[in-house]
Amino acid sequence: MLLLLAALCLAGQVRAQAPAQLPRIALTQVAIDIARDGKLYLDEGELAPASAAALPAMVAGLRPAAKVDLLGGGYWLVAELHNDGVLTDWVLDPNDTLIDVVDIYLYQPDGKVRLLKTGYRQPHDYLLHYGKGVQLEPGKSYPVLIRFSSPYYARTPMFTALPRTDYQRLVARENVLIIGAIGALMALAVFNFFIYSITRDRSSLYYSLYVLCYAVAWGMTFHLSADMFGWHNLHWHYVPFFLLPVISTLFYTNFLRLRENAPRLFLLSRVNIVLPLLTLPSCLFALSYAHTIATIVIAIWVSMALVTGIVVWRRGYQPARFFVLGFLALLLPSLVILPANVGLIPALVTNAQLFTLLGGTLDGVLLAFALADQIRLLRNTLEQRVQERTAELTEAKEHAEVVSRHRIDFLSAMSHDIRTPLAGVIGMIKFAMRDQSVRGRTEEYLRIGLQNSESLLAILNDILDFSKIDAGRLSIETVDFDLIALIDDAIGILQGQADAKSLLLRCELAPDLPRFVRGDPTRLRQILLNLLGNAIKFTDRGEVRLHATALAPVAGRPLASVSFDIIDTGPGIPPDTMPRLFQKFEQADHSTTRRYGGTGLGLAICKELVELMGGTIAAESRVGVGSTFGFTLPLALGAAPLAGPDTGPHREYHAYRLRILCAEDVRTNQIIVGTLLENMGHDIHIVENGLQALHALAESDYDLVLMDGRMPMMDGEQATRLIRAGGNEDYRMRDAGIPIIALTANASDHDRARYLGVGMDGFLSKPVDERLLYDQIEKIIALHLARGRTLRAVDPALLPGARQADLDAQFGVAPARANECTESGKGVQIMPLAGLSHKHLQRITDAFLDEAPRRLRTARAAVRAGNAQAAAAAIHALKGSAGYLSSNHLHALCTELEAAANAGRLDQVAPMLVELEAALEQACSDLQASSTVAAAD
Repeated sequence: MLLLLAALCLAGQVRAQAPAQLPRIALTQVAIDIARDGKLYLDEGELAPASAAALPAMVAGLRPAAKVDLLGGGYWLVAELHNDGVLTDWVLDPNDTLIDVVDIYLYQPDGKVRLLKTGYRQPHDYLLHYGKGVQLEPGKSYPVLIRFSSPYYARTPMFTALPRTDYQRLVARENVLIIGAIGALMALAVFNFFIYSITRDRSSLYYSLYVLCYAVAWGMTFHLSADMFGWHNLHWHYVPFFLLPVISTLFYTNFLRLRENAPRLFLLSRVNIVLPLLTLPSCLFALSYAHTIATIVIAIWVSMALVTGIVVWRRGYQPARFFVLGFLALLLPSLVILPANVGLIPALVTNAQLFTLLGGTLDGVLLAFALADQIRLLRNTLEQRVQERTAELTEAKEHAEVVSRHRIDFLSAMSHDIRTPLAGVIGMIKFAMRDQSVRGRTEEYLRIGLQNSESLLAILNDILDFSKIDAGRLSIETVDFDLIALIDDAIGILQGQADAKSLLLRCELAPDLPRFVRGDPTRLRQILLNLLGNAIKFTDRGEVRLHATALAPVAGRPLASVSFDIIDTGPGIPPDTMPRLFQKFEQADHSTTRRYGGTGLGLAICKELVELMGGTIAAESRVGVGSTFGFTLPLALGAAPLAGPDTGPHREYHAYRLRILCAEDVRTNQIIVGTLLENMGHDIHIVENGLQALHALAESDYDLVLMDGRMPMMDGEQATRLIRAGGNEDYRMRDAGIPIIALTANASDHDRARYLGVGMDGFLSKPVDERLLYDQIEKIIALHLARGRTLRAVDPALLPGARQADLDAQFGVAPARANECTESGKGVQIMPLAGLSHKHLQRITDAFLDEAPRRLRTARAAVRAGNAQAAAAAIHALKGSAGYLSSNHLHALCTELEAAANAGRLDQVAPMLVELEAALEQACSDLQASSTVAAAD
């Protein structure tokens, strides 16, 4: 009997250890989840068999598992893959949760086994994904044994087999969404932190920290830290998720003003701070439970935040509506995903983590809208307060004007009496400072006295102007003037003050701004200098910008209006100061007078002058951001003012002779610049490109370089960089610090900044203004003398201009007037410049007639070849020569064509070349006619 029982037991053991049948999974051309159809077993330390033949016996000894425990553990997944399709390239992709270690044993038809390692701690073949590529021959079966383990699982893992092309598209699509969402969150964090740095509003700070924490949390979840930085530490993965409720609660209690709007909810919300901080150590000491605990904590936080937002919204706080929408966007994915995370319901969506990330990103965007709505509400409240304060100050102003009228009468009389002797004091001090024997302390005393005297005179002038305005004795004249030149003059006057404070002084002129208008140029210049001077004075860093534009004519008003805006990045003006900003003797506060000086009359004078000219003036400002002073004047279109006897530049020469290198490829410009420099007493050496300039500077010593911007072979920017770097192997610079002045037809503020940025010391635009050229060289001479450099003195008797003047005086020849060089303004001519004889003008004309058509042919050939850069360079050179013509039509066409070529719009350049060719033919015809007449004379 005992033998029979033993035999039965032995037979049962043999049946229990019989080889297991592997579940067969057919692969076609669609993705299949191996975990759904395969068999799951517990991993109890078994070793994978070395061949497919031993696999069934090994599986027979494994203990089956009903499902994956979310608290972690190790498992075996077994299946047999049969390729029923025609594709050979497949991917096995563990997904939908973080898995620490995954080992895939793929048994080949020849009995060999291929081991594929992936998971959190292994390098990934696909960024942010676990997929591994395999080769599966059609019609063959491949047993697969997958061992995976992890200290926790966010969800039941999936093991998907899908074609490689489908997987690559899936990875690309998901990575774009992942990186785009995290990048958007980072951008929102940086932007709102910048807002906080300006406004010091803690709502912006907490919001920045919230979206930053959200981005870090999901970046670690999607393995950005592991794939991009090689950082693997599971204990830190859920720390940002525990911090999310803490930072979010700080944000919404501050943003919703919960202490005032809902005191009980404010106290109850402390749970969202205390509970996450108490449970956060589970990440370090109970990692298997950290995911479940974080899920519960986040569910409590989202629910409480949503209820709080709804309550505050119903109580009338309108910005809360965006807050509620944001948390609804966060709650909807949570309702689907959080129950599945704790095993209450099956998974309803694939890649639940990406779904949650997108919902959180939408939440961040809607919360940003909520912050913007709060700022709008605060601004409206502030504007109402400003209006109330303005009304109060207006009433006070009317009373003060009656009292101040007597004071103005007195100041008007006294300023007249004081100004006369003060002018004499200033004149005597200036004469004394010219005395060569005055040196040392005496010279310093005189300089300080002159500064104080001029400051006092400026104050008296302000008082005198205002007294005239107040008494109604100030008259406004109406004459034709050049608006563009007036603006440039104002900018030039104040450029030194801006440079002294390292400020960028910019001028932006609208394309439709009229050049010649009718009005009072003296008073307009006074307004611009006052407003620009104030902006420079009160701005310590950043920029001051003048923007001028023409406004559309208003119905019933025949005059066009021109708007001027002076914008600075100064400290701003407090709102309670704005209503009295344009009053007499007013400044922002008393410390302004102590720090910057002045009487507070400047803005009041500007306001009165603008109103006398029929315009309006206003100011806007934000503390910590800057101020904008704008005024609008009605200016009728005018004509070019007649040139007076003193309008041309004076014939002057410098006290010292410089050796100047000029890099210029246009022959016309070479003649003009060379003649001007020779008449100023300098030695000039001309080269045609930057490469020749490097060669000249390596061979000889020069005092100054005039560098064109665009030249063949090497342009001015490249040459300047090499000069400042000391040259190269071929050309070693004798003086890397030699002064360099840009000489170019591009005259915008952007061009100026670009040329100065590469190391140039100055900037001159073409056509060359002799006075500006003279002033630039004068500064260079002063710089060399200050450095102790020995310069040669100029002998006036040897100058070309002096010799011509002596001959004119000897033979009784009257000097040629500027307008005699043109035939009564008929036709296109070379504009006369001081110091240029008729022979010089003829040389310039010949050079233009030879060079301009060649530049046009080069541009046309470049357009046909599709070379936009070469076309722009040829047109740029033609534009530089056209700047010296009496008609600006050709210059304007070149400017437009160059802009189109630089933008690569050759389809627009080609038809415009026809108009350019016609204008050039007309100009050449006029110049040839004038040359013929001159030759006959």
